[in-house]
Amino acid sequence: MSSESIENLRNSSSMIIAVPIAKSKIQPGKADYKVMVLQRGRVGTSASAHVFPDKADHDPRWAALVDFKPKNPNDPPLCNAICAIRETFEESGLLVTEPSIELSDNEMNVWREKVHNNAAEFYTFCTTHNVKPAVDRLCHFSTWITPPIEIKRFQTQFYLTVMPWSRETFSETRVFADGTETTRLDWFTPEEALEAYRKGEIQTFLPPQFVSLAQLLPVKQSNELIQHFQGREILTTMPEFVMESQDDKGLHLHGLLPGDEDHSKHVSKGHRHRILITRTKKGMVVRSYVQGDKEVKARL
Repeated sequence: MSSESIENLRNSSSMIIAVPIAKSKIQPGKADYKVMVLQRGRVGTSASAHVFPDKADHDPRWAALVDFKPKNPNDPPLCNAICAIRETFEESGLLVTEPSIELSDNEMNVWREKVHNNAAEFYTFCTTHNVKPAVDRLCHFSTWITPPIEIKRFQTQFYLTVMPWSRETFSETRVFADGTETTRLDWFTPEEALEAYRKGEIQTFLPPQFVSLAQLLPVKQSNELIQHFQGREILTTMPEFVMESQDDKGLHLHGLLPGDEDHSKHVSKGHRHRILITRTKKGMVVRSYVQGDKEVKARL
């Protein structure tokens, strides 16, 4: 990709949040954790979504507060991690900080509103309560670039974090959709989220969110998530769309991902790595995700 193309991409962050569930509620063969899924008024439903670094996330004081040290040379800058944590608090009320903090639901919601109105208030919140964004608990999960067929294009850094307390400890008077940018908040295991999408109970999963959930499927233990994904090579993913067919249902496409045998740059001979989608008048519908000999089916 040319430098000119990169400059035209909007920098964004996204966070996948996993929380353990009680042993008594774990179903056979399914994960022992759930992932936060938000319904967004403008872009549908996602297990994570674009959030954009504010100038406050670039504040040099963050570097002194969190002592940020990239784990890998290609790790995103600190502002992306700060943005992901700040927006998570703003949009859901979930606070990813060290140490954990005990405040009343009312006080937390007051701060949440302050941060919503002014991103710089997040730094004030942290210093007032002697906490810091837990950037060391974030695992750089993936990097996605919106393909050229879309008008608005982003370079999105995806993070994964596992909360240290169980889902059952969450108060619905503290962790809830903000009613503005997010209209609904649910918790699903990766299996449950994909099944809800197949049934139409979840209306939209864009390719990055669907692929992320599919990649979580093999890891059933929450205490193995970070170890499983941390340190792996992060290849920037920009689907290369190839037309498959067109009918009254829409335009059917293959989105070739790094490692696919037909990918233009990152090729693994004899290996398939692709997402199958259908573009309709209402938007994009994911049909399946294929990696090697495994296929995770979606809305058909």
